[in-house]
Amino acid sequence: MGASLLDRRLHFVVGKGGVGKTTVSAALALLLARQGRRTLAIEMDAAGRLPALLGARGGGYTPTEVSQGVHVLSVEGRAALQEYLGLIIPVKRLLTSVFSSKVYQYFVAAAPGLKELMTVGKIWYEATRQEGGRPAWDAIVVDAPATGHSLQYLRMPQAARETFGAGLVQREATKITGLLRDRRTTVVHLVTLAEEMPVAETLETRRQLLEMLDLPLGFVIVNRLHRRHFAAATLERLRASTTERALLGCVAEHGAEESGWATINAAYLARLREEVGEAPLLELPFLFVEEFDRAEVVRLSSLLEEGMAGLAVPRRKAPTP
Repeated sequence: MGASLLDRRLHFVVGKGGVGKTTVSAALALLLARQGRRTLAIEMDAAGRLPALLGARGGGYTPTEVSQGVHVLSVEGRAALQEYLGLIIPVKRLLTSVFSSKVYQYFVAAAPGLKELMTVGKIWYEATRQEGGRPAWDAIVVDAPATGHSLQYLRMPQAARETFGAGLVQREATKITGLLRDRRTTVVHLVTLAEEMPVAETLETRRQLLEMLDLPLGFVIVNRLHRRHFAAATLERLRASTTERALLGCVAEHGAEESGWATINAAYLARLREEVGEAPLLELPFLFVEEFDRAEVVRLSSLLEEGMAGLAVPRRKAPTP
């Protein structure tokens, strides 16, 4: 299962703000590139951290290579609209007049959902663009905005298709909707923490993606898991120690805190497993590092690969007594 999901070309990564969605997106892009696939990592937030995590100094609207096989791109609705108009209006002088007109500026600012539609349209363009008779990209990873905004972006092509009558907008929206729902090409991964609010939001997002948008779902990735349990007796002995009491007391407090987080995470991980049923669930550990940089992203990428490889192996049934 893990391998088949990874083989798809277009990967959306969705999650509540603060769960490590961008980090997982970067790790997934590195994993795909390590498999020899020419990979484009797209961020939909102009102020996002995806380029920096992949080694770039900043994002831009033109794909920029940041490492072997990995390019990064920042998508913004206004720029996407200008690019699209440039494709259908080949006369540069006329195009310049359109962009500078007050009517155009007002339209871009006021038209509901236009920027969202054009942003997803740009992703469609990169996913279908050909170079030398083959797809320009073997894989695309989209670091989507926080959950609520992600649903707006993913819903907009379908809404435009249903709202507009026969014409250019409906045709373009239909093509984009078709790509988003194509189970051979597209997959939406959900990133969460094993905590109350992230789990609740993940389950609701999953429901909407399945029931309302009919989009193909992939992995549920549980990030920053705590697993270390320390025996209560050990912690008590540390607190009671008469030598280096301040230092050992601090160690005991941190050990108790870590055990508490591990207990909380285990409870919400169990709930998540029960609710998502047969959906492939991956677990990533909390990395205790002073500074989180590209080395940690590479490490998480390897852990992702190991987890996906494990999901590809069928579980053996317990022998019948």
